[in-house]
Amino acid sequence: MKNKYSRGFSILEVILAAAIFMLFATGAIGVIIRAFSTNRLGGEETVATQFASEGIEAVKSIKNQSFANLVNSAGTGIDKVGGVWVFGGTSDNLIHSSSNDYIRTIKVEDVRRDGLPPAGNIVPSGGTIDPDTKKITSTVNWNFAANRNKQIDLITYLSDWRKPITPSRGGILVYGNGGTTSDAIQYKILDGASDTWNSAASAADIDTGTTNRYLRAARVFASSTRNEKIIVSRHYNGTTQYIYAQVFNGTAWGNVQLLSNWNATTFLNVRNFDGTYLNNGNFMVIYSDNTTTPKYRTWNDSTWTAQANTVNVGGIPNYIIARGRSGTNEVMMVTFDQSNDTNTSYFNGTLWTTATEHSANAPTNTKEHIDFSWSPQNSLKGVLVYPSAGTDSTVNLKVWTANGSGGGSWSGTVDSAASGGRLGSIAIDGRKGAEEWLSCQKDASNDIYCFRANSTPAWATPTNNILTTTSDSGIQRSFDLAYEATAGSEGIAVYSNNNSTPVYRLYTVSSNSFGAQTNLTTALGGVLETVRTRALSDNDDIMIVMADTNQDLYTIVWDGANNTVYASGGKAKTTHGLSGSTDTDFWFDFAWDRF
Repeated sequence: MKNKYSRGFSILEVILAAAIFMLFATGAIGVIIRAFSTNRLGGEETVATQFASEGIEAVKSIKNQSFANLVNSAGTGIDKVGGVWVFGGTSDNLIHSSSNDYIRTIKVEDVRRDGLPPAGNIVPSGGTIDPDTKKITSTVNWNFAANRNKQIDLITYLSDWRKPITPSRGGILVYGNGGTTSDAIQYKILDGASDTWNSAASAADIDTGTTNRYLRAARVFASSTRNEKIIVSRHYNGTTQYIYAQVFNGTAWGNVQLLSNWNATTFLNVRNFDGTYLNNGNFMVIYSDNTTTPKYRTWNDSTWTAQANTVNVGGIPNYIIARGRSGTNEVMMVTFDQSNDTNTSYFNGTLWTTATEHSANAPTNTKEHIDFSWSPQNSLKGVLVYPSAGTDSTVNLKVWTANGSGGGSWSGTVDSAASGGRLGSIAIDGRKGAEEWLSCQKDASNDIYCFRANSTPAWATPTNNILTTTSDSGIQRSFDLAYEATAGSEGIAVYSNNNSTPVYRLYTVSSNSFGAQTNLTTALGGVLETVRTRALSDNDDIMIVMADTNQDLYTIVWDGANNTVYASGGKAKTTHGLSGSTDTDFWFDFAWDRF
């Protein structure tokens, strides 16, 4: 007999089959989810890597503008300002989702080697800092999922490949050496390869056929794009004042340009001109023609442009300062005029802004009461120092913040602590590592006071900030100051103590203090009268140029790596011209090679 009914599945069999199906289905779904997650992560990592790579390329662009722009930072962002990459902010964002972004941070660090740079292997700690190499890390963070942060790090090393491969960098010294009878401008070249001064030679004859337009003031500027120097000089013949410019092409001087001239026998001890190189390689000179509107021209490696107007500054300028903003063709012009006014105007690469008056009063109209300095740390920041009253014993400070589009704005004003008397000549210098500046001034009591400023803006008073109370008397600036360039952790102030031995104090950033007064070198032939310091941009050497009451000229170089002065070679104490014009004039200047 056949079975009437077929046998079906038992409940146990059904459950077992379902379990097996779920096991395989779950595994398959897991594989699919993981594949989807892997694909999504790969896509997001690609975007993050591209974002990090852009950061590296931007830093390369910043470095190519100037290796000095690579200032150590634990975390910074980048901006594109006027078509040029610059550091700015603390990070950069790129949209990732509606709830979070890709966050990019750039880190700039010193590189250390286990041998004397540039030799030796790179080591994480110890060793010796290589001043010509920086480690760049571009980090991008984002949230892949809740509580699941992802990070991409790209690392590269950038070197200062443009730096000349010579034992030391050279430069050029220019000076008057004809007293008050000859218009000849002499120059000497400091040979970086041999560390020696070349023999004195004459620059171009400014006025062929006459010799009585003797030199009263001079500045020299060095190009970073070609082997070129430019002298701007002011002359006087007893009745007429003249301002000239001329160009050195690496071999000879030429292209003499008479900028302006006027009849006047007053305001002879002033510097009513200045100049600066622009990012496009052109040189801009700004000068007075004895009117209330300073004039300017540019040199483009072949010709001088026609004279053009800046803006009306309200009075005839006695002092003019021109400072080009790094990586741009923008220029800050500061003027101090015969009416005691302090004014500024900003050149956006094409046009000048209407003058801004910061002060209509000052202790006197014959002293260099003004100065301006861009920050080496942040090229968008610059500071102006000036007096604001006829009895002012405090230094006024304002911060200019460039907007990256050819303009900017001024902060409010803050006053330093008071010095011992009415303000005289003022100087200021910015440092790497922070938006900070050091400012010093000589007052009417022949005291020299120094203060530290920041971009808040605010002032701080260093320990031992009174350098001396017995400096040389007179309207001249018998001091100068400069930060060491590579780290910005130290600086020096060199000054006259009203005797023939130059002295200095070392300034230390970490303690905000000046050290003990120390003799800079052996005695000069006369009392130290005027001082100029010129810091190198890629190491800690600082050229110090000094003139005494005999109108003799001396140079010596500060060795910032060892906190002393050089004792041999061209950087040691050297006597140059023996017949400058007057005690109160800067009839000399020095510029380090930049090309």
